Amino acid sequence: MTGCLATGPAIIEPARGTQVRRYRGKPMTDYSEGFWIARRLLAASLFALPASPLCAAETDANDGAHLEAIQRDLPIRGVPIFDGSRLDGFRLGGQGREASFSIVPVPDQPFARALRVQVHRQTRNPWDVQIQTPPTQEPLRKGERLLVLLHARCVASTGPQGSVSTALQSSGPPWSGFDGGTGGFAPSQRWTRFVLLGSAERDFAGGYELALHLGNQAQTLEFGGFVGLKLPADVDLSRLPANAIHYPGEEADAPWRAAARDRIERHRKGNLTVRVLDTSGRPIPDARVRVRMTRHAYGFGTFLEPLTVGTGPDADRLREWTLRLFNRCTTPIYWADWGWADPTVRARYHAMARWAQENRLQTRGHVIIYPAFRFMPAAVRSLERDPAALRKRVADQVVETVRATRPYDFRDYDVTNELRDCTDLHRLCGKDIVVEWFRLAREQNPVSRMALNENTILTHGGATEVQQDLYEAWLRYLADHGQAVDVIGFQGHFDENVTDPERVLRILDRFARFGKPLHVTEFDIFTRDEEGQGRYTRDFLTAVFSHPATEAFTCWGFWEGEMWRPPGAMLRKDWTLKPNGRAWIDLVLKTWWTDVTGATGPDGTLTTRAFLGDYEIAVSRPAGTPTTRSATLAPPGCTVTVSLH
Repeated sequence: MTGCLATGPAIIEPARGTQVRRYRGKPMTDYSEGFWIARRLLAASLFALPASPLCAAETDANDGAHLEAIQRDLPIRGVPIFDGSRLDGFRLGGQGREASFSIVPVPDQPFARALRVQVHRQTRNPWDVQIQTPPTQEPLRKGERLLVLLHARCVASTGPQGSVSTALQSSGPPWSGFDGGTGGFAPSQRWTRFVLLGSAERDFAGGYELALHLGNQAQTLEFGGFVGLKLPADVDLSRLPANAIHYPGEEADAPWRAAARDRIERHRKGNLTVRVLDTSGRPIPDARVRVRMTRHAYGFGTFLEPLTVGTGPDADRLREWTLRLFNRCTTPIYWADWGWADPTVRARYHAMARWAQENRLQTRGHVIIYPAFRFMPAAVRSLERDPAALRKRVADQVVETVRATRPYDFRDYDVTNELRDCTDLHRLCGKDIVVEWFRLAREQNPVSRMALNENTILTHGGATEVQQDLYEAWLRYLADHGQAVDVIGFQGHFDENVTDPERVLRILDRFARFGKPLHVTEFDIFTRDEEGQGRYTRDFLTAVFSHPATEAFTCWGFWEGEMWRPPGAMLRKDWTLKPNGRAWIDLVLKTWWTDVTGATGPDGTLTTRAFLGDYEIAVSRPAGTPTTRSATLAPPGCTVTVSLH
């Protein structure tokens, strides 16, 4: 790490004789797609600390003016919900072994003091080091907004910038309660203001807070100028402050761009030659040729929502846009009381899979076993004390799901996912239970490919080395036990702490060493910065497409009306395109699309460099009727011969 500040910090530590309270639970941030199913309840520890004798009950003299300046810029005055001037009232997790905390003076800012956090090393979970704002007693009704503003900077880090994950949450289990209250940001060396906005999912009598998770990497961060405000449910969101997405490598002349273009040219294109002959086999010069792409070889996909098999104008448009934008999809097969175990939902799953098959979409089934009790039928938990019966019940479900869906010719299955967070089954039954799932799935369907899927690998600014190590360990374990995965999946649920393209490529390089296809399985960006969302969609998609080991890129929905996190959509509810939707079309259907017209040379041939995929080729004499042929361009290239009368 680099950088230092010559200040005299006040060290925060528990007063002698103080009883330390411990809090357990982790709110769902952008760690996985499980947010739309259920909130995570994973362990964290938090110390409740009294004021240090060195900082006592001192308040920030600038706080009143700072708060008033923010209020003036809002469309309506908010109700303050915690005292951000009392930094000694904040609660700190990870004190001692994982991190140290202090209060330092700050010149030339609208606040006079900052809370400095030195994270000694990357922790297993980002929330192993965290800050929580003072608990509030201000009531909050369902639908009302909670707006939090704070300033942060990164003094030193092992990454290109700081990495912070955030959660607006209840002050105790289940550590949830706010829609849109999770995310992240990446502080630079300069003081920058960051904004969080969530809406209450239920009534609160008080007891809610902001948590900052800081264990993503070794780093030294400073925070100050905390302001929390309650706003009415109908406040105009467009008039509220928002964060802007920025990242290393976003510059137009960033070196990674030229290298990506070169890789795309080498790995995503091939030579397509059209040879035109007469009925005697002689070449025809000056024949008119059109080489028109009809389908990408690379998989560009989306998660299918229930409305895909619904009725009405929106359902019609959803199907139309799905087939326009994508050649691949992920269809749900969740085993849960609200999923496969419900006959009505199961019938819908079958209908969605049939629709995908009828429309020639490469399909991924997601997910056979979501290996945590909270994601499985409630009855399964009754077997918790009988590991043998539990193992058999889960094994039976693997067989049932794969056997029932085999007629749909799924290209891939997610056999399981999120093994790092979802430990219930392998904790009770042993890690070999996962080996058994892969074996059983392959016995039922030896044609489809069996994948493992994981979160928090490409996200969080790429500060995910611990998570990468754990994922790699699972991949090696399965290979060592005779069930190597066929496909390696990476979820991609980004917040505003996006990962720069070069770091994305390095992570993909690491997992490409397994020699298996790599898929981005669940992409979206949760932000109100639509322009930044569009830029990063363009750059992340370009980086991934350019990597020769990748094979598919799937969005986790695309229409705001049927989207697990609506701000991540590419089309608004009124079906107008957002900047990220335009970026998708510009790349997938324009820049990376081949539609060439020309004439054959003296040898009767036309050769063009074209993107891999399916083509319709139309050939005619200068004044003749076109003759069409279909062709598939695969590496290293192909030649299509057309005879004209």
